[in-house]
Amino acid sequence: MVGNVLDNRYEILEKIGDGGMAFVYKAKCRILNRIVAIKVLRMEFVDDEEFVLKFKNEALASAGLTHPNIVSIYDVGQDDKIHYIVMEYVDGLNLKELIKKEGTIEPFYALNITKQIAMALSQAHKNGIIHRDIKPHNILISKDGLAKVADFGIAKAATSTTITAMGSVIGSVHYFSPEQARGGYIDKSSDLYSLGIVLYEMLTGKVPFRGDTPVNIALKHINEEVIFSREMEAKIPKEIRMLVCKLTQKNQVNRYQTAEELIRDIEYIENDVEPDFEQDYEYYATQKLDTLNEEIKQKMVKDYKEEGVKTDMRKKKTNKKLLTLLAISLALILSLGLTFTAYMVKDLFVVKQYEMPNLENTTLDETKQRLEAIGIKVEVRRELYDDSIEKDHIITQIPKAGSPIKKGQVVKVDVSKGGEPVSVPNLIREKLEEADKILEENNLKEGIIEYKFSSLPEGTILDQRPKAFTEVEEGTGIDLVVSKGKEVKLIKVPNLIGKTLEDARISLEGFTIGNITYKEDKTKKEGVILHQSIKANQYVEEGSKIDLIVNEYSEDLNYNDKDQQKDDEKENEDIFEKQISIELPENEEIVKVLVKEIGKDTSKIIFSKEINTKEKGNIVLVPIKGTGQKEYEIYVDNELYETISVNFE
Repeated sequence: MVGNVLDNRYEILEKIGDGGMAFVYKAKCRILNRIVAIKVLRMEFVDDEEFVLKFKNEALASAGLTHPNIVSIYDVGQDDKIHYIVMEYVDGLNLKELIKKEGTIEPFYALNITKQIAMALSQAHKNGIIHRDIKPHNILISKDGLAKVADFGIAKAATSTTITAMGSVIGSVHYFSPEQARGGYIDKSSDLYSLGIVLYEMLTGKVPFRGDTPVNIALKHINEEVIFSREMEAKIPKEIRMLVCKLTQKNQVNRYQTAEELIRDIEYIENDVEPDFEQDYEYYATQKLDTLNEEIKQKMVKDYKEEGVKTDMRKKKTNKKLLTLLAISLALILSLGLTFTAYMVKDLFVVKQYEMPNLENTTLDETKQRLEAIGIKVEVRRELYDDSIEKDHIITQIPKAGSPIKKGQVVKVDVSKGGEPVSVPNLIREKLEEADKILEENNLKEGIIEYKFSSLPEGTILDQRPKAFTEVEEGTGIDLVVSKGKEVKLIKVPNLIGKTLEDARISLEGFTIGNITYKEDKTKKEGVILHQSIKANQYVEEGSKIDLIVNEYSEDLNYNDKDQQKDDEKENEDIFEKQISIELPENEEIVKVLVKEIGKDTSKIIFSKEINTKEKGNIVLVPIKGTGQKEYEIYVDNELYETISVNFE
């Protein structure tokens, strides 16, 4: 699905979750240019009218609910056989993931999350909607702590008529209410019971009732009280424990009747005001069931002793009656028990038949997750080399796609190990173009390329990963380090005028001394430099050549270089100083600025520097000198930024 576009509008970006009924994807709406979440019905259910109806019911149930604590529904659609719901994207975790991450949640933060969920339920209940599947998996917690209720997939409108499950147990077994377990009357308080179980799990890190089968857990919801251990008692305030116990009362009448009542008591606790609980729920919150059973057993023994020993004849007369009554009672109890159990769990024992999906080219992990969620096991038959199928993806399956399959059945698959291993060739010292050809010949490809300065020619391979002669599978990308030639380093030209040739040689470290010619100037000391071919304070490439003219007294020495004479005369003209103001981009922290003076046939760098705009600001002043009219080019990060003309007159 990733990369697909639904109805030419929703671009699927990544999978962010899945359940037994649907996948959830992060996507982008191309029309409104916003990120959304899209729930897509699994393909194996698209031909099942019951599943499609439940899926659409989710959108219908919550589309009309607008509240900060309810996930908004934006759209619902069908693209070919793909059924989908578009909803608000919540950047964060679901509550189950948060509990797993934290272990337990601090009591007052757990209370705050409970209040937010209660606010969402209040809005739903006011609109005649009972959620019927409140559990941590359906509560999303954003990064700023906002709780949002999602997944109204089995919600149902509440009317004056009694709501029954019509023979089915609806909801998630660890969180549903006793009346849901019995398939009986469901009302607002049923959602609040489930919320009480969620609050208990936040506080303790585990659900109150666990068992080997769904039936076992359901019976515990009906028969057993929610109990806090002595260890948890010390950590959780008494008022919060009593709140949990009121939420999870077996009798619907004894629970909170509305979400507003619950919100009121939570706000009392948050403000250090003790709610007025009508019963001593603390007793039920701390009593152990085995203690209660022991009290009942002791009372039965006491009653038996007070009855006394009856005569043998009376025993004989009454034994027959007692045996008859006992037999009738046991038969009646057994009949009722079997009827009740069959009524409650009949849907759980129906073995549903599915159509085998096409598993080829899907990952083994994804396949296991999909099929095991509906009770079908996956067994790897063989692992084979196959360069046409990606590693850890399925090549073939038994049974084939489209075949009927039932819960408990085993699916056998062959899994790809990728292409057969090949030896990595030695690419070091090869040119990049040649390396590409060598990789292609060996059924390998170019990986990540990193460029570094080097004394080797540009485009030469300096290093490779994996190393030469390593065994890898076909199609593996080989990362390369490539030379980008010798690093160009700019250095500042020193002022050599007036220095001796010996001193000049010391100052010209990093430069190359070019031609040395001699000229006589009686106004200057003999042996000093009169002229340098590159003027001082300019930035040029390291190793640049500088020609020098040295003063030497001689009666026969005359100017032979007319052009040099003109340059010297020009140097004596009046030179004016100005500044160029450059406004740098504000979105870059470090920028490289270079300014060139453009001559008729030549150009020279007069300024080159890296500027930290956060420290220095984004205005740079560059001093310039000259006469007449001059042109300057300004480069920012090696790109021409601006061309300006300066008049020095």
